[in-house]
Amino acid sequence: MNLTPEKKELGRRNFIKAVAATPVAGALVWKASSMTPVRAGIVGIGGQGGVLLENAPPSHIRISAVCDIFPDNRERALKIAQERHDPNAKAYSNLEDMLNQRDLEAIIIATPLWMHGEMSVAALNAGKHVFCEKNMAKGIDECRQMLDAAKAARRNLQIGHQRNYNPLYHQAKQMIDSGTIGDIYHVRTLWHRNNSWRRTVPETDFDPTPWGYEDLEHYKNWRLYKKFSLGLMAELASHQIQIVNWFSGRLPERVFGTGGTHLYKDGREIPDHVYLMYDYPDGLTLTFSSIQSNAWDHYYEVYFGTKGTILLSGEREAMLFYEGGHEPSELKVENVQGDAPVMQASESRARDAAGTAVSGGAAGGFNALTAYRLELEGFAQTIRDGRPNLCDGVEGMNAAIATIMGYDAVEKQIRNDIRPDIYPSSNLS
Repeated sequence: MNLTPEKKELGRRNFIKAVAATPVAGALVWKASSMTPVRAGIVGIGGQGGVLLENAPPSHIRISAVCDIFPDNRERALKIAQERHDPNAKAYSNLEDMLNQRDLEAIIIATPLWMHGEMSVAALNAGKHVFCEKNMAKGIDECRQMLDAAKAARRNLQIGHQRNYNPLYHQAKQMIDSGTIGDIYHVRTLWHRNNSWRRTVPETDFDPTPWGYEDLEHYKNWRLYKKFSLGLMAELASHQIQIVNWFSGRLPERVFGTGGTHLYKDGREIPDHVYLMYDYPDGLTLTFSSIQSNAWDHYYEVYFGTKGTILLSGEREAMLFYEGGHEPSELKVENVQGDAPVMQASESRARDAAGTAVSGGAAGGFNALTAYRLELEGFAQTIRDGRPNLCDGVEGMNAAIATIMGYDAVEKQIRNDIRPDIYPSSNLS
């Protein structure tokens, strides 16, 4: 989105003023309280798992076990766990052995997508609470099995859509709910990069075939192969779809998709360009594009309302622009609590960061990865004292269904109708 510096500054000021005039996003104003940390194990300690391990707050989550099939990952994670969390933390190469560690109350799952369902169900059946990274699972049946297992075990199941724990998004939602930008009929989302997504295959004697990978290439670059991945849809689109579901209180009814592997003819099976249009009830349309041939605009979500527009960019800055004639002449500051959450937001991954400066909110200490800490704090507090789970299995499955149906639409170049009864019952608002 091509905005001049002056226009951006105006949008930021508008957002800050509007935040001051709306109620505080209370869901993220955590009360200081002493609690016994939840003893947890983490399985899958590659890129995303490494981020979770690095940002797990020892005050709430004590990592007492790590599990990864790759020795280097396992050794690195064990060192972090023993230094920061538990000097007696143990390391495992398979989940079954880790689940036999009786003092573990919870399992954090950050493995490749194709393992999410099976591992989550196994952990829940073993009586563990589960935090599972997005996309919830690779298939709709697996998602439902996860919900059933959580219900049967009476355990907390949380899905790692970290925007739900980002103060910036809570303030934007309350602004939308209060009618600041009027009725919304269109949301534009995108995630653009100019790279191949391919990772270097290590020179090692490690053999991944016992774990279902054909070779080291498929193990290291699992995101590029259909057996393991839903590509750009699961890794990127799922985040933005989930937020539109949450903000709108609606679920998509159909999706149109196109795209393909246009640039990287390197044996990958996953598209490097995807374009989708989702139809929601009451005339709301969501568009999403993700390309790997150009990084212009990076990633953002734009909410177009009849009275104004909210732009959320890079999970760390927000801007508000009013439509002509609708800008209020005065914004009165009322009931702003001193411990309100700060407004700087996190990026999804360190390599996606466009910076960490405050934009569209109060100055404060919300650094690049705070949302990961907040979501793990929230996970622990749901377990300990029943705090609301801001992205439970139902919310995760709602987003996963739309993601999976969107991937299928792109692959087949078709329209997919999404039956209402396929979604789990939920109160999105």
